[in-house]
Amino acid sequence: MKEKNLWGTCLAIILLASGAGAQQSGTPPKTEEGGSSPPTSTGTAATPPAAASSQKVVLKVGATKVTQSEIDALISKLGTPAKAMVARRGRRPVGEEYVKMLLLSRRALDEHLDSLPALRSQLELQRAETLAEAEYQKMSSEVKVSQEEVGQYFTAHRSEFEAVQVREFLIRKRAKGAEDAKLGLTAEDAKAKAESIRKALVAGTDVEKVDEDFADPPNVLMIDRKPRTLRRGEMVPDLEKAVFQLEDGGVSEPVDTPQVVYVVKVLKHQHPELKEVATEIEDKLRQQKLDAEMDHLREKAGVWMDEEYFKGKPEATPGSAVQPPASPGTPRP
Repeated sequence: MKEKNLWGTCLAIILLASGAGAQQSGTPPKTEEGGSSPPTSTGTAATPPAAASSQKVVLKVGATKVTQSEIDALISKLGTPAKAMVARRGRRPVGEEYVKMLLLSRRALDEHLDSLPALRSQLELQRAETLAEAEYQKMSSEVKVSQEEVGQYFTAHRSEFEAVQVREFLIRKRAKGAEDAKLGLTAEDAKAKAESIRKALVAGTDVEKVDEDFADPPNVLMIDRKPRTLRRGEMVPDLEKAVFQLEDGGVSEPVDTPQVVYVVKVLKHQHPELKEVATEIEDKLRQQKLDAEMDHLREKAGVWMDEEYFKGKPEATPGSAVQPPASPGTPRP
């Protein structure tokens, strides 16, 4: 049943992956030409076996011909489960769904469904999306980032790549006026508990012993089970400032936020070399150049948007990028 359901959705996948099929694409369908293969160009070498194989016709629906390369390209765009099924069952299920697509799309054209406003809009949107993706990939391939640019960026933004390996201790706070102890401690009690944890860590108490000693009440103290490596920008600002000023082995003062009180033990500072982050920088610079090109296209085209219509809801005050667990007792990743 699962395989049937999977292949039941394969038609939709094929429609998306192939740009709605040969019948609806800008490429005319391949038809029989006297029942023989197209002749090779005069004076040229014979087609290599691999190329000849890729152009081999493997499926016909009336006068429409589909080559091996077209089916192989389609299979390459399928998801992992579908690819696994192809490996197990062969290409026939894909071929059958492709036949369905051609038959149904041909019938839709015969019935002039493509003239219906809703379907016409959908087809135009699919075409625009396909063209946009192709152009963006072309632009991306044309963007060049030199090693000199990468090095200059690293020199100017070295601090962005600094990181610390830490163990975090979070003490949950409950909202003001809430009485349920399962939701956390009062603000005062949370601060007091955080200070006690800090003193224990400074005194050299093992992390597991701290967890054991301060576990009561349950689901209030959350501790990283494994060290975490964090960069600047991945912690609330006050915590980031405190942590990056500490030396290896240092323990931060309690940092109070609306939901939790943090205490962090710094295990190790990390200062990566250029070679370790060169690929990341290159990707970032490439994206910046692509964004600049998109801005140029917007300016050239004269884009206007109704801000009142498109505006979003007011955002809540940003919290830590290192969020506490979704529910009490849930270990964070």
